[in-house]
Amino acid sequence: MAEKYELQTVTDKPYNAETPLKALIGGKTPTDLFYIRNHFEVPSIDADRFNLSINGDITRPIEFSLDQLKIFPQKSLTVVMECAGNGRSSMKPKINGTAWNMGAISQAEFTGTPLHNILEKSLLSEQVQEIRFTGADRGKIHSGETENYIRSLPVEIANHPDSMVVWKMNGQDLPPQHGYPLRLIVPGWYGMASVKWLYEITAMSQPFNGFFQSQEYVYFGEEGTPDHTPVTNMRVRSIFTEPDDGAKISDDNIHITGIAWSGEGNVQMVEISFNGGDNWLPSNLHPSPTTYGVTHWEFDWHPDRNGRHSIFARATDSSGNTQPVQPVWNKGGYGNNGVHQIDLIIE
Repeated sequence: MAEKYELQTVTDKPYNAETPLKALIGGKTPTDLFYIRNHFEVPSIDADRFNLSINGDITRPIEFSLDQLKIFPQKSLTVVMECAGNGRSSMKPKINGTAWNMGAISQAEFTGTPLHNILEKSLLSEQVQEIRFTGADRGKIHSGETENYIRSLPVEIANHPDSMVVWKMNGQDLPPQHGYPLRLIVPGWYGMASVKWLYEITAMSQPFNGFFQSQEYVYFGEEGTPDHTPVTNMRVRSIFTEPDDGAKISDDNIHITGIAWSGEGNVQMVEISFNGGDNWLPSNLHPSPTTYGVTHWEFDWHPDRNGRHSIFARATDSSGNTQPVQPVWNKGGYGNNGVHQIDLIIE
């Protein structure tokens, strides 16, 4: 019988949950196992009455129903998405915020239309610097005020041919927890950029400085990174998918598998260490057939002794970025890409 996996709850209100790492072994993460990141409660939206509004510094304010959006040229992309706080729980000293372990990462096929198709219909002003995206999810922020989840993108990122407004996930309508009926997808960026329950797009001739743009999802206190640097591209990372951390194994031939990804280039190498990072051995890579998918890797290990073994995995991308052995601390716990470690007990 196939092993049954379930999402691993991190918080109940709002509901946040991680993907079990073994569920990442295949190509696409099943929709019911795709990690869930909510800032507020899931809004209820009537798709029959839904309209996407495009306004701001444009020549032609316009609205589109869901049916009208589906007339635009469509494309599908397989995209790996990671929460910016993935792995926050391993940072020391401890950081406030959703205590993600390693499972706030998943991969799915999203179907919709490139965002630039919609923006072109509105005739953006030459003064436009950013495009703002408003989600229907709404709640109290730290100040006690009530706000929607709102993010912006530089206009050049918004016009990238792979920045998309999507309505399908793994071939089906978006589920409510993943943004039904419409969401943004920004491949290569951490998941905070891919606004769910999208209902308004605003062209802006000045930078947007809302709460989730200027107070959340910016780096503070990180060595080597200027304060206020925005969280954008996913940092290079690798994780183990099998065996489980803490597994007891009585075998002299152990097959180790994992996945790696980066928002700043292709994964070029994944290395394994059995001695705390003093020496590294190359794994066998199986690069993604798609531009924004994960790279699978594997390593056959023949342990030379019984007992506990700590194993590290680190990835390097085509931009020359390599994971640090230890997490690099910052106040928000963002972008943690310290190497993943598992302990195995050989009997």
